[in-house]
Amino acid sequence: MKKLLLFIVLSVPLTYFAQSSKDINVVIQKTIDLHALKNLYNEDEKNGVTPIIIINDDKIPNNLIVFKFNKRVKVMSFEEMEVFRSVYQGNLDSYFIFEIIEFKDNMATIKATFRKNEKIAINVNMKKENDNWIVTDSKAG
Repeated sequence: MKKLLLFIVLSVPLTYFAQSSKDINVVIQKTIDLHALKNLYNEDEKNGVTPIIIINDDKIPNNLIVFKFNKRVKVMSFEEMEVFRSVYQGNLDSYFIFEIIEFKDNMATIKATFRKNEKIAINVNMKKENDNWIVTDSKAG
């Protein structure tokens, strides 16, 4: 009985405060789809010639699935990108690094950069209303 009570006491707060993979997917998708970024994608990125990549780290779930320009965004580490670079002979500078993905009280704050060269700083604030994430403020550039 004590073990059950201990399990409940420990697991309820963790499930209450833990952010779901779905929420992370949605806020990342909304970030890469920002209107503020629309004119900053180059023609090779828009046409799918240059793949869009998200650098995988401890903030990015392994099951992340997002799309840009009707193509699935690749999620990989820097090491995997170097291996991919040896096969793919084109430009691999079009990647996102999410420095901060923070959730607090139905709010999300995202700070990221896009591109290796000519970096674009991205700042986004979102609010969750009725299970939908809404961008309340964003800046790119």
